[in-house]
Amino acid sequence: MRLPYSLRIAAAALAAGGLVAWGAHQGEALSAAPGAPTRALSGTAAEQTALRDLYAQALAAGERDVVFYQAATDSEWQRVWIAFSQAFPGIRVTYMHVSPQGVTERLDIEKATGAHYADIVSQPVNVIQAIADKGYLQAYSPPTASGLPERFRDPQARVHYAYSKVFGLAYNRRRTAAAEAPRTLDQLLSPGLKNQFEYVSPGGGAGTTDVAIVTLRERGLLSREQLQALRDLGRSGGGPESSITALAQGRIAYNAWAYLAPLARQRQQGAPVDIRFDPELSLLVPFGQGIVKAPAHPHAARLLLAWLLTPDAQALLAKEAFALGTMPGAPSPAGFPTDPEQRRLYEPPPPPRAAALLAQATPELKAIWQSPQRLKPQS
Repeated sequence: MRLPYSLRIAAAALAAGGLVAWGAHQGEALSAAPGAPTRALSGTAAEQTALRDLYAQALAAGERDVVFYQAATDSEWQRVWIAFSQAFPGIRVTYMHVSPQGVTERLDIEKATGAHYADIVSQPVNVIQAIADKGYLQAYSPPTASGLPERFRDPQARVHYAYSKVFGLAYNRRRTAAAEAPRTLDQLLSPGLKNQFEYVSPGGGAGTTDVAIVTLRERGLLSREQLQALRDLGRSGGGPESSITALAQGRIAYNAWAYLAPLARQRQQGAPVDIRFDPELSLLVPFGQGIVKAPAHPHAARLLLAWLLTPDAQALLAKEAFALGTMPGAPSPAGFPTDPEQRRLYEPPPPPRAAALLAQATPELKAIWQSPQRLKPQS
């Protein structure tokens, strides 16, 4: 007898060695069967009609789930998925946390076994481009994407970047005042701040610090000597969540290129942390979404991808996931600049260029951070 879909996907998660972390409590807020929507659609009349058509197609095909692989913790996204199911009752987002380091391996396994569980893959700029270039994603142009800037779409329509994660300089208010926090890279790399700041260890190709380094280099704002100072003066941590925890506990004074979402959660829980957004120490990392070539729920996947680009979803991304939508007029998460021109100061190079720069820089950064030797100055 064929196992239920939920059991088959859970078994695959276990077999893949723990690559997946399940979300909690989402099903409690979702209807088990189609019914009257409790959330209004947004966008133009034509876009709303297209969304209803996609919804009808998904229901007619018996699609009640859409599986979303993403590198972000579930707590940031639960309310976004609940809103989707309120707009399209009877279809549930099955969210699966798959790291940038594990997602390609996961897709390789699915291709080799023929067990296709992913519908949509959502990953940072260089990872999603690599997945597309390996031929894992199909071409699809959402009916809601007409206003999406060209830099946020793959020319072959395999990837659309619905949002960017937001990063800034986070600080512990018990250890420093906002006025004393560094505002430039030179200020951060002052010898007086040795071992007082932390950042995600570079060299993995998908980390925030990697993106920050190639962005600063592209702008001519990072010298080889500064790269040496970053390695020697700061502490390289394991990941964005652990660095924010260290900051909240007062073990460090600053977290460079800190991820806004976990910081906002810590702040809501009363931790003495805050964040500021100065261009050299802040960053937007585009996350792209694509539909796999053999999705289990093709109509529901197109529906979700299209809905993420609507005004309603773009506002939810800012409010609930602390992310910045990429559609024109998308609101900023609390505290982040609202002026579109100012927000461009935090963007890395366009996705294809950023992906190429990261591929070039990864071996160098890995060698630097693994070597105790000082760097040779640039000639």
